[in-house]
Amino acid sequence: MIGHAQPVADQPARDRALDLRHSFIVRAPAGAGKTRLLIQRYLALLAHVDEPEEITAITFTRKAAAEMRARVLGAFASAIDVAADGAGGGDDDNVTRQLARHALARDAECGWQVTANPSRLR
Repeated sequence: MIGHAQPVADQPARDRALDLRHSFIVRAPAGAGKTRLLIQRYLALLAHVDEPEEITAITFTRKAAAEMRARVLGAFASAIDVAADGAGGGDDDNVTRQLARHALARDAECGWQVTANPSRLR
């Protein structure tokens, strides 16, 4: 289980979605955390690829794509902010922050500079 003090009914499915060895489909009602889960998956993938352009996240609208990019950049900002450790948010926020830290470590290792060049996030 990833980062949850109290398991939720769909936690095993959420954990499987973060297993990069497998593909998955997210289907859930509004407000269930689909976008957060997709952002977490995207961050997990960033920590393992050679170039950020290897990952393509597909949405139905430009507005949704912009929101996802903003959330990824927000996760990076939160991961960089040392004061954010354990402060506010729930367990999912901490998982997102941890995944963003791993992605940023890969960014530094590879010299991508995605925070300065967010257009590299497709």
